[in-house]
Amino acid sequence: MNWQANINTIREIYPGHFQIILDFATNAIIKHLIREDYSMVWVHHHQTSPYADWHSFELPVAKDSMNLTVKARQVNFDFVLPTPEFLELLPALDKGINLVQLNRLPPAYLDSQRIQGKTRYDLLKRECDYLFELYILSAADYGTLVSHRSILVRISPY
Repeated sequence: MNWQANINTIREIYPGHFQIILDFATNAIIKHLIREDYSMVWVHHHQTSPYADWHSFELPVAKDSMNLTVKARQVNFDFVLPTPEFLELLPALDKGINLVQLNRLPPAYLDSQRIQGKTRYDLLKRECDYLFELYILSAADYGTLVSHRSILVRISPY
């Protein structure tokens, strides 16, 4: 079965972890997924702007140094916010997002760019008590939602 046959269908991708591929997903779905009883939201691979323009930012440009104001472009970083603060910020976020709602701060070794697959979701469950991970492309073609809880049943159209 190809991936298109899995659109809007809940599938177990690893033991105890389920995924749904969302057709034409946008950031608008986030407000329907976020639960206020989960303490924080981890946004990873966040880019300040999808453009190559230079902007002034205060950044830690050297290890163990204070921040410097520099011209930078395509700044990419992770951030964690308490759920209520994330919900306030949500309307201002651009298209496309990669986030995890969780109860515990991710440990330093949980690098979302390097750790993938079953190991990633097992670590998110064990170390962070995650509710879901959502990845929405900025082009709004498809999005993926992974969870080990019944959140997927709430959004499934079936």
